[in-house]
Amino acid sequence: MTHQSRITQGRKFDQVRNGAAEIFLRDGFSGASVDDIARSARVSKATLYSYFPDKRLMFREVLRSTLDDAFKQLPFDPDQSGPASEALPIIMTGLAQWLMTEPRLHLHRVVIAEAARFPEDAQTYDRTMNDRIVAPLARLIEGWIALDEVRLHDAMTSARQMVAMLIGQLQHRALLDGADLAPDRADDTAAATASLFLAAYS
Repeated sequence: MTHQSRITQGRKFDQVRNGAAEIFLRDGFSGASVDDIARSARVSKATLYSYFPDKRLMFREVLRSTLDDAFKQLPFDPDQSGPASEALPIIMTGLAQWLMTEPRLHLHRVVIAEAARFPEDAQTYDRTMNDRIVAPLARLIEGWIALDEVRLHDAMTSARQMVAMLIGQLQHRALLDGADLAPDRADDTAAATASLFLAAYS
């Protein structure tokens, strides 16, 4: 998500962007009104337009900054030690809890909803998920393969499958149901995902 040159930095830039993020992540691009964004940011519409002369620029900047924040802290240690049977359930639990917290849940919803309108940003989101979550998990699996703890297979594929299972069972369900998911449900799903991998490859 490339930072746009037409965006103007200034004293209230973060205030305006944070206000816009609250509305865009709640209402999406089409549902967000400039009036609501200005109220959320506690600035006039004139001030809003002085920083972001175009709603699309504002939305893309919100996606960029939210994506940066969402992946700033990873859900598991990429240098995790210990046998797969002990480490993987911990990793999956951390990942499940990470997927269900803000701003990751609303970011996922907005990116999916606006993928046709902002395909480059959707692709950036997918690449970031792959680079920051799937690839480190695959490297851990490759380490277990090297130690003969799990049998030889395509580690990237199994890492991608485990992440997809958690997203499908947790994020998608939470977004479709519109209800908070009980923490125990996330933990149980994480444990089941780890068990399925270990049963298949141990």
